[in-house]
Amino acid sequence: MSILAAVDDEDSTKVVQQGYELAQAFDEELVVFHVLPETETIDDAEEIASDAVRLALDDPENVSVAGALGDPSSRILHESEERGSRYIVLGPRKKTPIGKALMGSVSQLVLLNADCNVVFVSEEE
Repeated sequence: MSILAAVDDEDSTKVVQQGYELAQAFDEELVVFHVLPETETIDDAEEIASDAVRLALDDPENVSVAGALGDPSSRILHESEERGSRYIVLGPRKKTPIGKALMGSVSQLVLLNADCNVVFVSEEE
C-alpha cells in the first residue's frame, strides 16, 4: 500500500507534507505524483513531483515520485488503484471567489470515484 500525494505545478508544499505525515503514521511509502498534458513528457511530470518533494521535505525517507500524461483525474485514480493507495492527498484549486466555495473538477472527480480515502489540503493559512 501507499499514500498518493497528487501535486500540481503550483505550491504543493502542504499536500506533500500531509501525505508524508500519513505515510509515516501508517508506515507506508509516499508517492508524490504529477500529471501533465500528453504534449509534455513523463520526465517533466516526474521533475515537477521531485521539486515538490524537495521544497516540502528536508530529509524524506520512503518517498518516491511518479509522473503521467493525460487527464489528471483519471490518471490519479488509476495510479491510486495500481498502487493500492490507502489515501489520496490533494489540494483543490480555488480560482475565483465563487470557486472558493466549490472544489475543482479534478478534485470532485477524484473524491466521487476513489476507492480509498481522499484528503484535501488547503494551501491557504
